[in-house]
Amino acid sequence: MVTRVLHGSGDVPVARLFDALLPHACGLFFALIMCASDVAFAHGEQGAAVPQRATEPHSPEAAPSSTALETPAQDARENDLAWEAHVRRSQAALTLEPVYYGEVFSNTRGGITTRDATQYQALLNLAVTLDAESLPWRLPGRFYLLGQNTHGRGLTQDFVGDAQVLSNIDAFDNVTRVGEYWWDVGLFGDTVTVRLGKQDLNTELLCIDLAADFIQSTFGLSPSTAFSTYPNQSMAALCLIQVADGWQLKTGVWSAFASPGGWGFSETGSILAIGELERIYVAFDARLPGSIACGAIYESPGEIAGLPISAVQEYYIQAEQWLTREAGCSDQELQGLAMFTGFYPRFPGQFKTEHAPGDSFVAGAIYTGLVPSRERDVIGLGVAWTELYGGGTGEETAWELFYKLHATQRCRVQPDLQYIITPSGIERNSLVVGLRFEVAF
Repeated sequence: MVTRVLHGSGDVPVARLFDALLPHACGLFFALIMCASDVAFAHGEQGAAVPQRATEPHSPEAAPSSTALETPAQDARENDLAWEAHVRRSQAALTLEPVYYGEVFSNTRGGITTRDATQYQALLNLAVTLDAESLPWRLPGRFYLLGQNTHGRGLTQDFVGDAQVLSNIDAFDNVTRVGEYWWDVGLFGDTVTVRLGKQDLNTELLCIDLAADFIQSTFGLSPSTAFSTYPNQSMAALCLIQVADGWQLKTGVWSAFASPGGWGFSETGSILAIGELERIYVAFDARLPGSIACGAIYESPGEIAGLPISAVQEYYIQAEQWLTREAGCSDQELQGLAMFTGFYPRFPGQFKTEHAPGDSFVAGAIYTGLVPSRERDVIGLGVAWTELYGGGTGEETAWELFYKLHATQRCRVQPDLQYIITPSGIERNSLVVGLRFEVAF
């Protein structure tokens, strides 16, 4: 996205030194996480080890129990079981989820240049979730923290010049930061969920689940404005309301144009307000699920890297639908053909600048389990289009084809091909080929 590119910051000598050392430190940290996760996985296979608790000796002077059949040994055993249950609850309260995304992409033709246009970049996510209600003192809700490290270099800025951003892990800089930290709580029997803190708008809103495996950024988010999303999440208050069976209302207010790498607070006073109504259903004899979502967005005027950004008012419509379902698959791991689409137009009559794209559109199809004996593999084909105001053709179209191979339980490999027509409306048509791998621990 054009507006995402503007979030990049300039280098300083200390930053250059930090960037030089960062990949080595990240590699060491990655290896430590891998070892720790393997140990945890082994314990999970055999049953978590529970610390032993010393039991107090039974006192003959103690008051008799309410049941004559109880013995000191039984009392001690019950104490042990209670302590073990307490420890297990405490262990279950805290979850650690490291995921590493690495990719190599090459601009083989067109764009800005093909010289030295093969680059590696990666993202390490370390998510920590604390279920406060599982703790002994029973605090309400849960706490979430997401640490993020990016290293390497993407192709968008210097090699392709596309406005929509061909990789959704491209942060345009090497950073180590706390991407999110928030607390949420369920109210009225979890009919209402309130979430407060630094968070990614795209986690709950403007989200197409069937498009999650595409690498091109626009399949995950409209490029029409500088949303408070990766790599610049910001402070927000979000409310999710289950208004009826299959109907959910989502509304939130974000601090817009927050400083990159900060704690999520904006110095401009700008806000982003959004509301979405989502309908989830199951059609065709309760076999094929689908969803429809519609929403509206208002973002007040602001500034990014010294460039003015006009106010944004837009609405959107998203739809997802499974079309076929293979026999024998479960509701949790569907196999078959599915399609999705999303339309993100601006309200008519708005002031337009060359730094802010206009209307945008995505559509695509995926097939899960197409190859026999490869039930979890996914193949996808999609197109993403956006309107531009920087001259040239005034538009950009990106086609993407991928095959996501579930190599093991923890590792996925994804060859990817993208053909980008008139990047930013002014560059030559670009053909990008690459490979992404994902390791979850």
